[in-house]
Amino acid sequence: MKSLIILTVLLAFAASQKEINPLDERSISSAVVEVIEGLRDEMPCGFPAIGIPPLAPLKLNHKELNINFLGLNLNGAVDKFRLTGLNDFEIAEMKVNALASKVIFRFIFYNISVDTMYDIQARLRQAGLTVNLIGAGHANFAVKDMHIWGVLKYSFNLISGKLKIKGLEIRTHIGDVESDIQGILGTGLINRKMNALLSEAVELLVNTNEDMITENVEALAVPIINSFLDKFTVGDIVGAIGGGGEGEKEPCKPEEVEN
Repeated sequence: MKSLIILTVLLAFAASQKEINPLDERSISSAVVEVIEGLRDEMPCGFPAIGIPPLAPLKLNHKELNINFLGLNLNGAVDKFRLTGLNDFEIAEMKVNALASKVIFRFIFYNISVDTMYDIQARLRQAGLTVNLIGAGHANFAVKDMHIWGVLKYSFNLISGKLKIKGLEIRTHIGDVESDIQGILGTGLINRKMNALLSEAVELLVNTNEDMITENVEALAVPIINSFLDKFTVGDIVGAIGGGGEGEKEPCKPEEVEN
């Protein structure tokens, strides 16, 4: 959710800059692309001034899970969690209409993968298929060629200097899912079959529920993003992510920390 917050902030901020001719949509769109590419370069270092940890990779020592979303019920915990690939994306489309305060975007994430130790109970129901999972052990899960596109609507208050998200419509489609989760119904052939079944179920879940995903993302994400935005002005946020200083910005040099 934090990565969605910062991405949404930058989309709206770059589209609202006053020094760009609001009638020149190509210039504004180019500015947005440059800002997001700069964000991508900084993701390995994160944005500590506004509470955003390093995102490439994103690491968590321990996280309790309690998820109930689109037919997926999951309870348990993960340890030594490592998410990679959030900075391995292409901006396939970016069109900004500053007069309408609207951004049309499309991103392609080529390989987002999770590596973790887990202890969970899960049930996935999709298209008449129910997959029950109970296990603990090592897990590696990857989503390849994931397209995320949609429309962001925003407002920018020139007096307060604050942004507000008015609407966020997001669509998703994934090309392939790879699952290598150890400890599902033992080992060997049965475990491999369960992983194949899980990969198919997740791909089907995402690619056949676009409308439901859009509704849930907007309902969940927009209030959280606006609550975050209400705490800062655009100047605060830009300064915190390194966009408010003068001169050439020093490149991100993430600390090398052993797992």
